[in-house]
Amino acid sequence: MRRVLTVQLARFGDLAQSKRLLLSQIRDAGNEVHLCVDRSLVHLAQRLYPSAVVHGLPAHRGDGGPGEVFAACRSCFAALRELDFAEVYFLNFSPLSFACAALFNPEQCRGYARSHGQDMRSTLFSLAFNLMRDRRFAPVNLADLWAFLHKDPVAPEKVNPIARPAATGRIGIIVAGRHARRSLPPRALAACVQSVFRAGGGPRLLCLGAKEDQPAARRLKRELPPRIAERLEDLTGKTSLADLPDILRGLDMLLTPDTGAMHLAAHLGIPVQAFFLSSAWCFETGPYGMGHRIWQAVRPCSPCLESAPCPHDTACGAPFSHPSFTAHLAGKFSAEWPADLMGCVSALDDFGATCTVVDGDNPYAEAARELRAGLAACRGLPGADVGGMTARNAAFLFREKDWMLPGNWNYA
Repeated sequence: MRRVLTVQLARFGDLAQSKRLLLSQIRDAGNEVHLCVDRSLVHLAQRLYPSAVVHGLPAHRGDGGPGEVFAACRSCFAALRELDFAEVYFLNFSPLSFACAALFNPEQCRGYARSHGQDMRSTLFSLAFNLMRDRRFAPVNLADLWAFLHKDPVAPEKVNPIARPAATGRIGIIVAGRHARRSLPPRALAACVQSVFRAGGGPRLLCLGAKEDQPAARRLKRELPPRIAERLEDLTGKTSLADLPDILRGLDMLLTPDTGAMHLAAHLGIPVQAFFLSSAWCFETGPYGMGHRIWQAVRPCSPCLESAPCPHDTACGAPFSHPSFTAHLAGKFSAEWPADLMGCVSALDDFGATCTVVDGDNPYAEAARELRAGLAACRGLPGADVGGMTARNAAFLFREKDWMLPGNWNYA
């Protein structure tokens, strides 16, 4: 038996996006797959990956007092250290992740490692950090970036089922994400809900979210016409994370910003209509698989740095309430299309997930295509071409130290 461990200490959307990597490990004969997550996600991780052995760490604030957190980390670290892992995959650039990496020899580690007190990252992740200097050119979905730490990841079409409605006449609405700026204002969301309601022939609407989302749900309901509002059931704060997979399975569609629920719906094969604005960029974190629609705000400042104040009063949300866009959602033809908005369908190629623009234009498409081909060539995919890159894009992907100096840690 060969034990492998993946350490994924981010939120539950990242847990769902780890699927391609974990499926690749599970597929390999003789592997016993272990997964270390934030302890609030242990139950969900067991449901998503029932063949994996799941360990829990207190990875986020508000997860107990300092003494309790220290004791829980020490206990989990001790248990992991006793297991003889052939490979350990670290997916998060965080202090706790590097502290965990210190338990293992760098030769065992993939993604990130700690060697002689120094935090290190793999060649693949170094290239990813280069790309983050200008995220507009992002050529790779995060799920694929993590998957390519594995030498032979499963085919993209094996990750999630093709999205199909459950045929129940119910549409779910995620009223807000963890980051407020990445969520549509209530009035814009209400306009989108009305259009989808009309296109769907008057379905039942379910508002989903945590207790802190209840004010946003009430504001949404006030913005809807009475005949639509009476079809909306507010479940915010009334269900747990453990309930969410069963609720999503019963939907014909999920309307959502870039959230963990979006990735969970894609995991289950439920169609998503996703709204991407502010710091969210669909080419990085769009829903994985076929059958999803993505609406991406594309302004000169998009995608932004969420921790910095917005000098434009979140103008990237404006196109989502434009009459031609809401008419489009309702299934009506409009000769106009709002500026600063792209309509995409989710797609797959040999590399992994991508977004095909079908409405509007992506001004960064050519550069992103070249960079994607360059990354594919680095991974040795057939038909990939790094030679066709312009000098500018080659310099963007590879910094001088990447090719002038010998790598000191070259796993993936």
